[in-house]
Amino acid sequence: MSKKGSLGKTVIAAIITAVAIIVVAGMQIWNNRTQVYRDNKTYQAEITKLNNELINKNAEIGRLETQLIPFKTIALEKYTGPENEALKKLANELEQLKNYVNPILKPIVSASANVEVIIKSDEQGDTRYMSEGGILAFVKNRQILLFTSTKESNVRQNGKGEVVYNGDYQIETNKSALSIGKSVEILKDSDFIQIQFDHMPENSEVLRGNASIVINGDLRLNFEILPQKTQGKAILIKDVEKKFNQLN
Repeated sequence: MSKKGSLGKTVIAAIITAVAIIVVAGMQIWNNRTQVYRDNKTYQAEITKLNNELINKNAEIGRLETQLIPFKTIALEKYTGPENEALKKLANELEQLKNYVNPILKPIVSASANVEVIIKSDEQGDTRYMSEGGILAFVKNRQILLFTSTKESNVRQNGKGEVVYNGDYQIETNKSALSIGKSVEILKDSDFIQIQFDHMPENSEVLRGNASIVINGDLRLNFEILPQKTQGKAILIKDVEKKFNQLN
């Protein structure tokens, strides 16, 4: 083979190699441009999404600013100092007022109760006892948290071999020192509520009953009295915490 022919083949091979490199490089550049294009579309979509979120947030801030206007006016009229400080003081005062809106958080100042208990008994009669009443007390660790009592009670036979006891109880503040002035929720931790009727025989068989307790005139707690045998004359309600949890 002549040197001229050999040189020609070498040149052709070099050209082919160069073209291949260019093609590969071109494909790589094309792929990169395609990926960049895709990335740009993704970024543009993300930027659009973020811009929309920003617009919505700014609109929300605008609404909140509008809602704050009357509170700012009240705060600046009531308190001296910068606007932010005045608003903070107003917020603290509103937080304290919340305790007087939520009946569970109010301090205990009064309490009353109506109790009806039905026992198994053939005792006859329909009598109002003027000197035989009873008690209702919230008890925790053998200490009385809240104590109510009555000096009177109604006792009647209902004709079914059952005697119905009924009484209206009022708080005794001197025996309720552990709860008077404290939040109503302190009663939630009671171990039980103890009820007693003076006229009821000891170890009576309680069939059913209910106790409706009103705290501060605006919070009513209704408890079911379950079947049980009295402990002496004591009748117990043990689901105190459950009842309070239902109020939340």
